[in-house]
Amino acid sequence: MVADLLLAKLRELQATVESTEPEASILPTCLSLLDQLGTVLGGGGPPPLTTREDRYGGVEIEVPISAADTPHALGVELSRRIEQWAAAGKRGLWLKIPLECAAFAGSAAAQGFQFHHAKPEYVEMTRWLPTDQPSPLPAYAFTQVGVGGVVVNSAGHVLMERVSPTAKMQGSWKLPGGRGLADPGEDFADTVREETGIAASLSNGGGVVSLRHSHGFRFGVGDLYVVVKLVCEGSEEIQMNERELAGARWVPWEEVRAMVAPASAESFDGKVSQTNLDFISSALSGALIAGTPTPSSRPGVSSMVYTARAAET
Repeated sequence: MVADLLLAKLRELQATVESTEPEASILPTCLSLLDQLGTVLGGGGPPPLTTREDRYGGVEIEVPISAADTPHALGVELSRRIEQWAAAGKRGLWLKIPLECAAFAGSAAAQGFQFHHAKPEYVEMTRWLPTDQPSPLPAYAFTQVGVGGVVVNSAGHVLMERVSPTAKMQGSWKLPGGRGLADPGEDFADTVREETGIAASLSNGGGVVSLRHSHGFRFGVGDLYVVVKLVCEGSEEIQMNERELAGARWVPWEEVRAMVAPASAESFDGKVSQTNLDFISSALSGALIAGTPTPSSRPGVSSMVYTARAAET
């Protein structure tokens, strides 16, 4: 409490100094004195920052949870380390602050750090040290991925879902998976399984049908909508997620074609959009991009590599 009151007074004094001498700064010296006062009062110094140099000439910094009670003293330590890193020619700084130490974000911002991204358990901040060149530090992930599946069973029928995303589309039939976004770690077949209980895969005739790339979605991110052909594996019994769907069934191709409504229709109840029909037609008779699990450069981690192939005859 005493330290917080002292800090408030010091900031008021700093503002007064800067109003008359913009280049002057007494705050680092005052914070250092405050840190020493905390040591005298028995608080000790802050826990050390965890640091690791990256391969790009930068430094990854992590604030320990145990530093939650010493944000001001930790700010002094960060200031000292920044001077050392700048003198050593380091470039990008990445600062990870756990939720428990959120109060430290203000001190970091005062030392030139900017917000990069946040998750429920932490916030990541960055600072580019060189002053003679713009920062090339990459932005956080700025593209979301949605997946629609053309799922085909042994009879060649297509799995369709009935859902109401908007008033105009109330009661329409669509491809599984198209409403939600893929979560980290999910592959293209996971969303279909979650909604209908149908296990399907890209193997044995499946593949990527098409990809739509758009910009300007929520929070300013881009949007990738991937349509894939999936082949039902195992039971074809639908176990519908009633919290998300109003219906789900296997539909013959001829019936799908008969259900199409024109884009000008006022209601799509019980109908299929022309866009979804085009996706299904391409999946059943067009060329596909096949996916193959491939080992990556990271030990124990594989990647899906998609390669175009000719349509089967």
